[in-house]
Amino acid sequence: MEGDLGNLSSFGNRSFYQLINGTGVLRPHEFVDRELNRNKKKIINGLSFYKKPRCVQGEILKTKKLKKVTEEFLLKTSAFLGLDEGETYELFISYLSNDYRGSKKELQQVLRNERLAHALAYKVRDYYYTERLYLLQSVKVIVNSWQNNLHPFQRGFGTFMKSTEVVSGSLMKMLLETFEQLTQEPFPTWETNSILMNDRQMYLWVQENLREQSEILEILYIYVKDFDLPEEQVLKLLELFKRHGFGRLQNYKHVIDDSLIFLVKRIGYLEVLICVEMMDLEAVLACIERGSFNDHFLLKDKETFMKLDKVVQTLGSEDSHGPLLLLWSAMHMFGGEGSDFSLARKYGNAAIHLHVFHYLYNLLMSEPFNEENSMICSVSHLTVYNLLVLILSTFDEHTLGTDQDALALHRVICLVLKQVSVSEDFWEKGSDEGVGSVYHSALLRFPLDYSSFVQFSAALAESTPTSAERVFHIWKQLQRYTEYLDCNHSSDLTSTKELNEWKLVVNKRPYPTRDFILNAGTKGKILTMGTKHDASPIIQWYVTFSGWDLLLCEVETLLDQVAQGSGMVSPTQIEKVTDAVELVHAVLKNHPHSEKDFQPIIHCIYSLIHRFVRLSHPPILLIVQCIECVTCLAKQNPVKVWHNMKQTGLLPYLTENIDNISEILSGQGLMAGCYGNMLFGVECIEGSYPITTAVLEFISNIIEPFFKDSMESELMASFMYILREIFPVFQKWRFYKLKTRELIGRKCVEIFHKTLENVINRSKPVESTSKRPKVQEVVVYSLLFTEAGQTLLGIIATGSDNVDQALVQQGSMAEGGIGAEMIRLIQISFSVLNQLLLLKSPDLPLSPVESALSSQPVVRQNQHIVATIAQYIYHKHNPRLPMLACLLLKRLALVTKMSILSCFGGAAESVRDMYLNRLQGATEDLKLKVSILEFLSVCVEAQPGLIEMFLNVQLTDSSSSEAARKDLSIGKISCLQTVLNLMEADKQMTYKCPSDLLCACMEFIHSLWSGHRETAMSVLRTCDKFWMSVCAPLSRNLPNSEEEPGKDVYTHQVKTVSHVLEILAEEIFCVASGKLDEKLKKCLAEINSTSRLKYWTGQVRDCLIAEAGQSSQHKEGLSEHHTLRLLIAWKNFLITLTRLQVEQLKMDNQLKEMIIIDMLEALRALINGSSTPLNNKLAKITSALIFRLITSWTSALSDVRRTVRDVKMAILEALSNNASVVPSLQIGMIGSLVAMLQHVRPNPAKKVDPDTLLEVFKTGCEVIHQSIFQLPAAKDLTPGSTGEVWLKMQVVSCCLLDEVILQLSSELSWLPVLQEHLVISSLLSSVEYFIKAKQGLNFVHTVILLFLTIAKQEKGAESLASSGLTQHLCLSVTNLYEDLEPAAMRQTMKMTSKQSESAVTLSWHGVYCLCVDLYATALLVLKFSFLEDAFHFLGVHQDRMLQCFELSKVLLQENVLFEAEKTCDFICQLSSYLPQWRVSSPESVHQLQGSVLYLCQTYVAYLTSTRYLQHMLENRAPENHMHRRSLQHQSSLEDELPTKHVLVIKKRMLQILGRGFSMLRQFTPELCEVLYERNMDYAEHQPFLALAFTAPSIEQECLPSFGTFTSCVRDVCVRLLTKHEVKPGQSPHSSTEPNVLEVIPKSLIVFVMENALYLVMSQAMRLLRDPGLPQTDKQLLKRELGTEMNYFLMELQRYLKRGAPTSPSPSSAHRQPSPKISGTPNVLGRSLSQTALMSAPEMEFFKFVQEFVSAVLK
Repeated sequence: MEGDLGNLSSFGNRSFYQLINGTGVLRPHEFVDRELNRNKKKIINGLSFYKKPRCVQGEILKTKKLKKVTEEFLLKTSAFLGLDEGETYELFISYLSNDYRGSKKELQQVLRNERLAHALAYKVRDYYYTERLYLLQSVKVIVNSWQNNLHPFQRGFGTFMKSTEVVSGSLMKMLLETFEQLTQEPFPTWETNSILMNDRQMYLWVQENLREQSEILEILYIYVKDFDLPEEQVLKLLELFKRHGFGRLQNYKHVIDDSLIFLVKRIGYLEVLICVEMMDLEAVLACIERGSFNDHFLLKDKETFMKLDKVVQTLGSEDSHGPLLLLWSAMHMFGGEGSDFSLARKYGNAAIHLHVFHYLYNLLMSEPFNEENSMICSVSHLTVYNLLVLILSTFDEHTLGTDQDALALHRVICLVLKQVSVSEDFWEKGSDEGVGSVYHSALLRFPLDYSSFVQFSAALAESTPTSAERVFHIWKQLQRYTEYLDCNHSSDLTSTKELNEWKLVVNKRPYPTRDFILNAGTKGKILTMGTKHDASPIIQWYVTFSGWDLLLCEVETLLDQVAQGSGMVSPTQIEKVTDAVELVHAVLKNHPHSEKDFQPIIHCIYSLIHRFVRLSHPPILLIVQCIECVTCLAKQNPVKVWHNMKQTGLLPYLTENIDNISEILSGQGLMAGCYGNMLFGVECIEGSYPITTAVLEFISNIIEPFFKDSMESELMASFMYILREIFPVFQKWRFYKLKTRELIGRKCVEIFHKTLENVINRSKPVESTSKRPKVQEVVVYSLLFTEAGQTLLGIIATGSDNVDQALVQQGSMAEGGIGAEMIRLIQISFSVLNQLLLLKSPDLPLSPVESALSSQPVVRQNQHIVATIAQYIYHKHNPRLPMLACLLLKRLALVTKMSILSCFGGAAESVRDMYLNRLQGATEDLKLKVSILEFLSVCVEAQPGLIEMFLNVQLTDSSSSEAARKDLSIGKISCLQTVLNLMEADKQMTYKCPSDLLCACMEFIHSLWSGHRETAMSVLRTCDKFWMSVCAPLSRNLPNSEEEPGKDVYTHQVKTVSHVLEILAEEIFCVASGKLDEKLKKCLAEINSTSRLKYWTGQVRDCLIAEAGQSSQHKEGLSEHHTLRLLIAWKNFLITLTRLQVEQLKMDNQLKEMIIIDMLEALRALINGSSTPLNNKLAKITSALIFRLITSWTSALSDVRRTVRDVKMAILEALSNNASVVPSLQIGMIGSLVAMLQHVRPNPAKKVDPDTLLEVFKTGCEVIHQSIFQLPAAKDLTPGSTGEVWLKMQVVSCCLLDEVILQLSSELSWLPVLQEHLVISSLLSSVEYFIKAKQGLNFVHTVILLFLTIAKQEKGAESLASSGLTQHLCLSVTNLYEDLEPAAMRQTMKMTSKQSESAVTLSWHGVYCLCVDLYATALLVLKFSFLEDAFHFLGVHQDRMLQCFELSKVLLQENVLFEAEKTCDFICQLSSYLPQWRVSSPESVHQLQGSVLYLCQTYVAYLTSTRYLQHMLENRAPENHMHRRSLQHQSSLEDELPTKHVLVIKKRMLQILGRGFSMLRQFTPELCEVLYERNMDYAEHQPFLALAFTAPSIEQECLPSFGTFTSCVRDVCVRLLTKHEVKPGQSPHSSTEPNVLEVIPKSLIVFVMENALYLVMSQAMRLLRDPGLPQTDKQLLKRELGTEMNYFLMELQRYLKRGAPTSPSPSSAHRQPSPKISGTPNVLGRSLSQTALMSAPEMEFFKFVQEFVSAVLK
């Protein structure tokens, strides 16, 4: 799109710069090309794009319809800036949008206040200056990068630079005009620029003018490098620069002070470089080689040459003229027709007189020419190099001035040789010309000219690895040894036939005490030093030697000198050794393989440090070079280097151990070492800190390898010294260069950062038996609780304003100034504070740092530090700084209990506006946007006030909440609208919303749903494209994860899908299916119709399988890994769909089965893959998900057998891989097997075949066998512990065995497997252990249930008995009823009717009851073979059984009754062996029989009085006998309305009565036998019923009688049967009373009734047959019992005929008839019921009773 001025904004240059600079998100090339084209006019025009005022004041602003205060402000600002009113208005609007730090209300107040309005005008001025600089920076980026192939937009820049406007010279013309305009700009005053222009503003105007001149010259310099200028422009530039005095002759030079002189010098340097570069020296050198200047664009024309010469002739008075004079001198030497040798000599002498080489050295050492990796630096060094090549190719080195000039020349050569491009050109040209000749000359004169050759070599070695290798080999084979002839005795030399050639007669030792030798016979030639007056003859020996050996000798010589005392040390020797160490360091840095050849020198370097650091005036440069060399070595062998450095005595050390963290505060035992003495004795005094910088760099380089080898404790002393003596006070030191202060601070903080980062990134914490504090603990504690923390906070509290001011002071936007260094320091400080808050131990108290972050400042006017951190969002120069500030705010929101909103104070709204402004900015850094969204996501949960301000959801005035909710709207300034715009479906996965930004948007939306922000959720649901945008990621396929460029994209897309699934799960869970938003329903229907769930289940599977093959540790936290997030989201989504049916997402059985199969496949891959913490976590979650899905979708499995086999194989694979045996993994798989087997058990069609069941059984046994030894100790069993999980695995394994046993018909198949794996004996031992410790209740309970199932089979019971059932359980279970005292049992919670028997048994008391049941079952199955064990069990627990029967009469609780039932069951089984029992323990027989008899009597009494029983259950006070009689009487007067709980207790009582009556049948004669046999032994069966017929009483303890049993038959059983009938005319569904039939089965009632009648008849016959009973008693028995039985039969007959009870019998005339309880729907009508009962088999017994009454009792 062609841009025009109408559509082109005058401002927004910062955004344009960020766009084309390639920082942040990279935009498409088409977009960048379009923006370049649109802004072409602004770029071409440069600063001239901004116009001066052109019309009558106020004319333009009248058309804007502004408020009066605003118009007045703009008029003043326009005059103040000298800017057109229209552009001033645009500037003000742009400032308000981008940099203003207040609200709209505050703006009006500011404009009305004159003082505040002036301050605002200055802020606008700063913004205007920044925009101008960014425009120039944009031009520089284009000019600088259009030929850089590495720049992403190089093609677009190339097109721009080749456009007509640029080629025609418009850009160059703009640069010249702009520079000339800047140099001629009149100095502003208050008369010309309004009263706003005071002295301070004048100074800032001058500073800005100089900065703009500098930027223009930099652009011009780079432009000249690439383009040849026309002759006119070259001459014009020379004249312009000469008039400008090369920066000195400014119109306002009277205002320039020392703080601005560096800018003036920079301008001069740039003008000199431009002049040199304009000559195109590379072309000049090419012309010299060809011998013709015809191809040079300037020198080919004599007229042009003379014009230039005429300008140069006027130079010579300033230092800045030196390079031009020297250049023109060379031109005259090689020039054509216009050359003049006399002028060449004149110009050359003038340049030497102006100290040209010193000037060039100062130029290269100043900013920005000394900044590494900058274009200006490399170009300037190349320009100077080309100049030196020309000069040295023209003149002899010895003619270029004095020794000082030569030294300066050598220093300049060293600087330029360090550049990569220069060193490559140097080696390419060789040693025949230019700089190569100087290097070769120094080589030939070595070691006489020692420093030059060493320094040249060091510079070359520092440039590239290839260059360093060449230097190393050159030094290894030197061919000349040059020295003064006077260094040889005449007797040692002899002449040869050649002129001036001599030969050594004896071996020469240049270093007497060393092994460096020049052998006899070595020839040499005598040379002279030239024509100097003090020249002495020199001799050059032709000998091959190693220069490294010579350097070693020099170092050892210095060591010998210092050994004799500091006064014997030669300064010259120190310089030599310093140069030597620098050379070794340069070679080692780029050629590490040379280390083995340097071992002797390296050993001496440690000795140098050891000797010289102890001197009172140590050689600083030598020590620094030695430390830097050692630092380079530490990268290869840190442990050895550290050991050697400790022996030097340089570093701090500890004289005693640090035993606890509190000793850190005292610093006791910490010694500073020699470094501490040099720091405060030398460096602090001089204000220069090279040793400190070197030491900090050394420590920083060994941190990571030491942590890797777990040797970080070695650094304790150094860390403590930095934390105590350097970091807290370094800002108070005196500094020669301010930049050094920021550098030292950054190096200190980098050390802390590396330490904390290594702790965070450690995969496993290092276990140490020592209780002493670790290094990381010392760092964390010191930074939180000492002054070091206050320093850290002080750095962070610098503020964006001070950072921007520092950037202005450094004079450019380069990355090497004080402002850039300050930014780096603050950035690393943000990271350290973030890590501190993460790593702080919860055991530590609130630290001063945390207190400062969370408390209000002491002085009210001071800004809260959290607000300062948040306001870094205003910083625009480096987007990483506000990004790190956001991350720190995110951490503060997570870990601190404070309101960040309150910390912002009045700046809250302006900060919010800027956050949202940067979030929606098209050219903002992508990572910054992501960090802002992550911060907002955290605030949803942790900072409700702050997030509400960002959400800004507005409610309309409405009476009803529902109406108000419908009228919710998004405010004008809301993050919701910004996020919605970012994540629109059309923008997703484009440059407008790439993958990481989309992921952050979805995370924010997910946080709203998971945090239940109802207002935000409601307003988002109403947005048209919201659900379409949310669901859009599910409709896209994932990219290939194996492609490296798309790996991050894949990761972010997976996380995005995870958030989408979580959002949908939350929405479906929170909103009823029918109430889902219609737009969401449409999206879900589309997902379902396109089979996207089928795709995603495959992707989840593939993602898990791919992760299973990864063995490397991930840098990101485990919880943030994309695969884990996807699996958890998929799990939550599927579980939600299993619980809540969504019409639009109905899944068929095929899809359900596919999901289960995919998860199983993924699980097996994870099990067989590498064992990493992530894979183990994924396997656990997958296993749990499979269990949940199989539990819910078992019916969807088409082949259960196959799924069972797959799960079984997964279990076996996990068992075979020891590294993957994790209990939680096995639990899910085994649970899945149990669920499937339980599902198929009632369905024979799906039943699993026996072979598969047996394999599953073997698998379960294998799990138990392998894990039984991993069971934890009882003391380690805590909730959530690993030991508890191991127990759970045993529990599910036992459940699996139980289920398989129930489905396998023959015990011969599964029992051998149990015996083979020793399962029974192992479980018995474990159960005994946990019972004694009373731990692991679930485990013990499950195992006992398994034993019960096993015991029901004869072989299984035998195996239990032979495995030591009695030995393990008989005595140990006594621990389980010690606490079951009456007082304790009354504390038990009331059991509801919904609680099942398993709930009752899931307690230690229940386990005891199950053990009793286990013995009863084993006795039932094994009979006599288990009788002895049963007697042992009875002997141990007899007292408890008796106590149980007593307690169960008064404590009518479910657990007590359950125990009574199981005990009765055991006694019942034992009574089958009554003869043996009486022989074994006759006393126990009598006691238990009596106890059971009295228990039955009590229960019959309870059952006859429902009202009283209900009262007892409600009050739980059996010892309170008040009102018992009245209650019992009242119950006879009122209808009994039993609750369901009462019916449950009645059922339990009936069950106990049934078992008790069954037991008592063993104590009474067989009825048939006593009826028909006359000659039986009546003494064997003693009667136990008294001859009485009254109903049992609760309050009176009387002997059990016939009345007890007849009352049980008539008043209990018949009445309960009556309650099964429905009243005539009443619907079964109309009854609101409890359904008796649902609680008490009719079979139980009939069973109790039959047994009671049997006992009555048997006991009656026993008494009637008893010869010892008086005849009167027999008659009484016949009469009363006959009456009772007749009445019973009459009631039974009437019940059968009419379904209604009869009137009471005479013996119980005081009782009222029982009320007619309505039946249930399951009960038939009266006539049908009668027919059914009359024909039922159980009625045959009642016919027998009728016959008994008629035949016996008459």
